[in-house]
Amino acid sequence: MYLFVQSINARTRLDAAEGKNLAHLARECFFNHQPLTLDFVNVGQVSQAFCQALLCPLTNEFGADFLSQWLQLKNLSAEVNGVMRSALGELDDYFAGLERAQAQATDQEIVSLNSLWLIKARELCRDKPLCARYILGITDQDLRQAIGRLSLEDIEHIAQSGWLCFAPRMPNHLFTQLNTKQRNGIDVLLTLSGSE
Repeated sequence: MYLFVQSINARTRLDAAEGKNLAHLARECFFNHQPLTLDFVNVGQVSQAFCQALLCPLTNEFGADFLSQWLQLKNLSAEVNGVMRSALGELDDYFAGLERAQAQATDQEIVSLNSLWLIKARELCRDKPLCARYILGITDQDLRQAIGRLSLEDIEHIAQSGWLCFAPRMPNHLFTQLNTKQRNGIDVLLTLSGSE
């Protein structure tokens, strides 16, 4: 995807809100296996908060090597380039602060859920990839292979991330229906399949 950054906002100086919006767009592109090019033509000023909101979370989530291949920044003015370099120079401080916040906020139940899910996912991805696909919803073959190769140290590291590593696949209306009346197993399966 190619995006002119100037088109996202008429303001003369881009700030943290615009950086967060672009980071969200970048995630969508990456999850859909699309590279993203951000063109800064006619963008005269960006704040350091813009750069941090755009680059820090993406670097944390995807890694610098991935970003160097999938995210391109073009037509940076000298001033914008300087602010970007300054913000990138402070990544170590950002990650140190993030680690401190995660260490304080790590919920042991979330860590346990992540560990159990990742161990089961690794087992299914290694031994029963079709089960991993349909039971756990891991449809991407490369992801199944990567999960299947996780070591226990990798699983422990990921589990300590501070947020849940998987998401419910049930539609919202299932919970509403379950709250209004008691259901048996076949009702839940029919609701999930959309046949009801």
